[in-house]
Order: sequence, then C-alpha cells, then structure tokens
Amino acid sequence: MTDGESTGLHAVLTRLHAAVERRLNRRYIRSVCCLLLGFFLLVQTFSFVTSERGRTAFGPFLGADFAVFYVAGSIFDGYAPARIYDVNLHSRLYRGLFPGVPPEAQLPYANAPFFVLPFAALAHLPYQWAYLLWMLISIGLYFGGLRLLWGSYPSIPRNAWLTVVLLAFSFTPFLIEGLSGGQVSVFGFFWLALALSLERRGHLLLSGAALSVCAYKPTLLVLILPMLVVTRRWGLLRGFAIGGLGLAALSLLAVGWQGCRNYVDILLLFLATTTGAVSGLRTWKYVDINSFSRLLAGGHTYGRWALVLVAAGCTLPLLVRGWWKADCARENVRSAIWAMTIVWTLVLNVYLGIYDTVLVVPGALITADLLSHEEPDKRSMLTSAYTYLLAALYLVPWVTQPVARLTGVQLYTLVLAAFGFYLISLLRRVMETEATA
Repeated sequence: MTDGESTGLHAVLTRLHAAVERRLNRRYIRSVCCLLLGFFLLVQTFSFVTSERGRTAFGPFLGADFAVFYVAGSIFDGYAPARIYDVNLHSRLYRGLFPGVPPEAQLPYANAPFFVLPFAALAHLPYQWAYLLWMLISIGLYFGGLRLLWGSYPSIPRNAWLTVVLLAFSFTPFLIEGLSGGQVSVFGFFWLALALSLERRGHLLLSGAALSVCAYKPTLLVLILPMLVVTRRWGLLRGFAIGGLGLAALSLLAVGWQGCRNYVDILLLFLATTTGAVSGLRTWKYVDINSFSRLLAGGHTYGRWALVLVAAGCTLPLLVRGWWKADCARENVRSAIWAMTIVWTLVLNVYLGIYDTVLVVPGALITADLLSHEEPDKRSMLTSAYTYLLAALYLVPWVTQPVARLTGVQLYTLVLAAFGFYLISLLRRVMETEATA
C-alpha cells in the first residue's frame, strides 16, 4: 500500500469514526429506543387483540415459549406433580393449547422442580391472561434487577440512568425473546443482580443463597461455581450450599422423590440431545460454543468437537489463571472477575439460548463502573473499545438469527466472545493497577 492510499484509508476511517461518535450520543440513543419500544407496544397489543386459539395475526403463537411453563403449571395443578417432566403428557397438552404447532416448536419443561410453583399459580388463569401477568412480572423483575445493579455500582454516571433503562428494555434478548417470546431469563437476571448487590454490601451468606436460586437453570452456573471455588470465595459458597439445600427441600416437597428423579432424567436427556450428533433443536437460537460449532460444522461431528475443544482450550486457561491470581479482597478485582465470568458463561456452555443473554447486562454495567476508575490517559482507548462492543452487543441480536439460519454463522457468539476477551484484558489491567496502588 502506497503512502497516498494509506493516508486516504486513514481519512476514511477517521470520518467513519466521527460519524459513529455523532450518532452514539444519549439523545439519539434514547430516541431510537423509544421508537422501538413504542412499535413493540403496538405490535404486542395487536397480537393480544387478534389472537385466536393461541395464534396471532402475525403467524407466531402468543408467547410461544411461555406455554412450556404454563403447561407444566397445569400438569402440577391437574395431574400428579411428578408428571411435570412427562414429555408425552406435556406434548399433548401443549398441542391442545396451540393446535397445529410444529413438532420442532415444542420443548418439554426442563427447569428445576421448585421453579414450577409460580407457574402452577398462573395456570389457574386462562392462558392469555396468565401470559399478560407474566409479562408484567418480567418487567418488574427486570427493572428491580437494574435498580439493584445501579445502586451497587455508583461510579456509573448518574445522569445515564434513563439511557441505561431504555437500552436495557429495548434489548432484543429481553424485548423480543423474553417479553414477547414468553421466556423466563429475567428470573435468573434478578437473582444474579441481587447476589451481586448483596456481595457488594458484605452479606456473603445471603449473596450465595440468592445465587443458588439461579440453579433453576443449571447451565447459568457452569462457570460461576468453579470461579467461586478457584477464587476461594468460601462465604458465598457456604451461602450457596445453604440456599441449595433449601431449594432441594422445596423441590422434594413440591414433586416428591419421583419428580426429582424425573428432573435428573430430563437433564440427562437434554445433555444427550444438545451434545449428540443430531439435536433436533433450533440451533440458530442458541449462542453457546456447542451450538455455534454445530451450526458452523454442519453434519461434521468431529469438526464440531474440534472447534469446541480449541475454543475451550484457548479460553479456559486464561479464565482459571485470572481467577487464581485475583486478589478478591479488592472490590474492583472482584467486579472484573464477575463481569468476565458472567460473559464467558454465555459462550462456554452446552445449551444457552439467545434469550439468556440478558445476563450480559450486568457484565456491561460492571464494565462501565470499572472504566470510571481508569486513569484518564488510558480511559479514552478503553472506553472507545467498550462503546463499539456495547453497540455490537445491542445491534447484532436483531440480525443474528436469520444470518445464522442462512450462513451457519452465529454472529452473536463472536460478539460475546470479543467482549469476553476484552474483559480478560480489563481484568489484567485492573489487577496491575490495584497491585501498584
């Protein structure tokens, strides 16, 4: 490349950067978010008004994924509670609720037994009203979790609250996959936010107990529990054990020994399904490395597992090294560890839907808090990288599923991994800064 071409390219990139910076201002961001939320409200209202036998005027079934939990609640109420994991019964009731639903759109209930209890209460209502009430509960849990995080990380600019709320509520994994799609990821979001908030206040046992509620979906803890062990966070682990025993007792009371055994069986079935040669799942809706590799490798099983092993082999040693060397007595180091672990949980997993990526929100807020502590001469470069990553985390979910179906490449997995590597680098910088403080 000649000097003239290099200068021309630099000028183009500079103009592009300036144009992006002009758009990434709070007023513009809030306007776009409000438009998206307004459009969603109109579409969702029309879906409710026009729904007939579960199907909306737009084609999809009303709150389709919520029906999985509603049916489980109906089985708990009207049949033996242990049968909430009965795949055939679940399928029959699901089809009764949504006549004509394609087989690939069905999923059995596979969450912990105690998690069925709120849906057993909702199942006393007609489906449409139960779904509406769950949407309102989801909004409350999400807003409550955001408030807990906001109060726990005070270095985030206080005048950014409205922008944060609008971005979070218009975030596709929450708005489309969670709220409209009837998923339940905000439940884990709230309890993780509560655990982080309690730890920041020094209530380690309570923090661990709150974290144990995330066991409603064990894949959310696949890296968090090893992190707590390697970083020697014994207070949180004790709280987690106490909370876990309480939830196990609640599950036993709810569905009995047989129901608990059925839960283990359904987990093993899901593990076999997600790691087998043929999954039968809509793989483009998942962002974990297992699903990413399955899409990319197609039917080549050895190629898929080679990709998984390479990704895990390159990343896990970096995570474990960061965990082991971290001085968790220092608050900023603990925060960086949490952000890094949460984000990599979304990637280094065997089964994690795009709806579960609402958990990237705590990682993003913790990162904003950490950047405020950086020295001014270093903050500019770090903040610019964070801004572009944040934009990608927000925008890519709008297109990643159709792109994955067409090309076999799950773009959002790549974006999450990029953010994860950014956080590994940020942890190192925070540890160096704290060591010299």
